[in-house]
Amino acid sequence: MARDPESWDDPEDFVPERFENSSVDFKGNHYQFIPFGAGSRICPGMQYSLADVMYPLAKLLYHFDWKLPNGKQPEDLDMTETFGITANRKNDLYLIAIPHDLSKY
Repeated sequence: MARDPESWDDPEDFVPERFENSSVDFKGNHYQFIPFGAGSRICPGMQYSLADVMYPLAKLLYHFDWKLPNGKQPEDLDMTETFGITANRKNDLYLIAIPHDLSKY
């Protein structure tokens, strides 16, 4: 369903911006995109998995500033995907984590 050409323009392309200002969510209310299932068979671990991803991500973003290595710019990144069940990047993303100095604030 997530790659249905009747629901999405360019369904095979990784375009996360398609969800900006969109009412489509992942909680089973819209059938274009239901990674956790829907209805009586919805994933019982959905709330846990969301917290399990959001909390560590928030901690990483709060405590570190991030930059690309070797002077690369965001537009230089290769966002090519590999074929599979999930959308994996063909090439790994390398970032440099710089501890955020909270004493400045």
